[in-house]
Amino acid sequence: MNSRSAQRPASWPNLALIAGGLLMTPMWVRYTSLHGPTSFDEGGQWLGQDEAFWGGMMAPTMLLIVLGIYGHRTLLMEPGGRSARIGYWLTMIGLGLPAAVDLAARNVVPPFLMPLAAAGLILLAAAHRHDPALPIACRVVLLVMGLLLSAAFLMNLIPLETLDRFQWYRLYGILSNVLFGLGWVVFGASLARHSGAAVAPSPATEAA
Repeated sequence: MNSRSAQRPASWPNLALIAGGLLMTPMWVRYTSLHGPTSFDEGGQWLGQDEAFWGGMMAPTMLLIVLGIYGHRTLLMEPGGRSARIGYWLTMIGLGLPAAVDLAARNVVPPFLMPLAAAGLILLAAAHRHDPALPIACRVVLLVMGLLLSAAFLMNLIPLETLDRFQWYRLYGILSNVLFGLGWVVFGASLARHSGAAVAPSPATEAA
């Protein structure tokens, strides 16, 4: 019997990351179709609920991602030292707290903590840049997602009169929800594939 099979990492964190990332896109599309592509709230409704309610319903997708990150806490914190631990908790707080507030308020709160999550993801990418336990695709995705959140937050510093000419709310959602969600899909799928390859028995082991 191959003893390494008992050490196979749990698959549920990857499933949570992939599910949350995949669900984030249709939920954002539903919300933004009701809100409108600019800062002006068009007040749309669907199934008897307004856009504020559906904005709050995006929170469970983010909480799934937070759950997946929590499931990989050992992988993300221990090998990278202090920087990885700081990055991990910045990410958890920056993503988890706003999602919990969104769900409780059934609305979308301003992205005040987005810089925390962005900094946390960039720190995690830097801390694990030489970590063989984390596939290179995961390391790259962590960095890219941190940069996406940084760009999305910086958009909020531009005057709305300028942003609305370019339907900025739609662009903001593409960066902070659509591409960000797909990043977690890539992260979870890459880690699942890497974990499966790491525990697969070699021909010599099978023969023995």
